[in-house]
Amino acid sequence: MAPALFPNSLLYSVRAHHLLCARHFQGYGYSPAFVRRVRRTLALWQGRTQSLLSVINDYDAWCRACPNRGTDNCTTAVARDSLVLKHLGLVPGTALTWAAARELVGRKVDKNAAGRLCAGCPWLAGGYCRW
Repeated sequence: MAPALFPNSLLYSVRAHHLLCARHFQGYGYSPAFVRRVRRTLALWQGRTQSLLSVINDYDAWCRACPNRGTDNCTTAVARDSLVLKHLGLVPGTALTWAAARELVGRKVDKNAAGRLCAGCPWLAGGYCRW
C-alpha cells in the first residue's frame, strides 16, 4: 500500500545498488530477458512520476530475470546493497520517487564513490558505467 502522502502512486521495490545501475543503463545485461526486464522497469518508473520506489537489500523485479540469481553473485549484491544504502543515508524500506532517487544518486555518488561502491562489478570494470 502506498503512503497516504502519495494516494495515487504505486510502490515498486528496488535493490539499493540497482539505483546506481539504473542511472547508467545502456541496454546491456546478463541475458536478453534481463535487459527486457530492466528496460520495462525503467520505462514504468519514468512514465509514472508519482510512483514510489521502496529501496531494499533483497531480490527485486530485475533479479527475477537474472540468470545469476542464487549464485555467489547474489551474496556480493547484498553486500553492495548495504554499502549503497549507507552511502546514500537510507535504510531498507525507504520510499522515494524515481526523480528523488535519481537526484540523490547524482548528488552523492561520484566517480570515487562508484569505484568503492561498485568494486568488483563487471559492468563498471567493463566501462559501461561513466561516473
